[in-house]
Amino acid sequence: MSTTSPGAREHDLNAGPLEERGIIAFRHVDLVYKDQAALKDVSFTVANGEFLCLTGPSGAGKSSVLRLIAMDAFPTRGQVIVRGMLATKMSRRRIPRLRREIGFVFQDFRLLEDRNVYENVAFAQLVVGVPSHQIVRNVMRVLTNVGLWDKRHRLPRQLSGGEQQRVAIARAMVNSPKILLADEPTGNLDPVTAQEIIDLLFRINDAGTCVVFSTHDHGIVKTFGQRVIVVQGGRIASDVKRRVPVDRNASLADRMYRPGETATREPVHA
Repeated sequence: MSTTSPGAREHDLNAGPLEERGIIAFRHVDLVYKDQAALKDVSFTVANGEFLCLTGPSGAGKSSVLRLIAMDAFPTRGQVIVRGMLATKMSRRRIPRLRREIGFVFQDFRLLEDRNVYENVAFAQLVVGVPSHQIVRNVMRVLTNVGLWDKRHRLPRQLSGGEQQRVAIARAMVNSPKILLADEPTGNLDPVTAQEIIDLLFRINDAGTCVVFSTHDHGIVKTFGQRVIVVQGGRIASDVKRRVPVDRNASLADRMYRPGETATREPVHA
């Protein structure tokens, strides 16, 4: 339990210019849904271009953190700052502008089943009013990057789970966001396909996009977690960054990873 006094807490909330707080900053954030606390006194900062892994058991609060970053939810107390924008002072008119700078990938893909791969990705550009000639170029770019340009005319049901997730990632990246949020993107995938998705997220991060990746899978965290925040019971149990880079050539299968492996309940150590 935090021992920070109310006065010190309020001082910290107002300390320092926003641009010094990183691309994402949480300052003593509480989030309450219908009288049930989802997050309690959560504070952390994410640097521009960082690759952050959020982990913890299901229901710990990982998805709530991502929703706050996307400003799909707003803190009950405290401050959330994304790209210099303060959640508590955001108008409804400004939220869509911020969300154009954030890509979101989900465990269940959320593709439009009646539209092909090309149309699913292009839809993210249509809703923000990108000219048609730019849409063609941008969709070609991201589908080529995820290795699916040759399958652009296929419907989601004609693709494997891993291919559907790559379409979802392409859709999230087509607007060139500064932040990519990935909520359990490997949860429905086998180890080999999960590793392909992790490799793709690393490539996106290497190109300069800040990636916040949530998983309850201990195998992925242990193998690929560079900076790991463990969330338990709505609180941050630990925030650890490895002193040496992770081995991106490591194999999940070789490390005896299995889908559905029990989530870690202990802080992750480097």
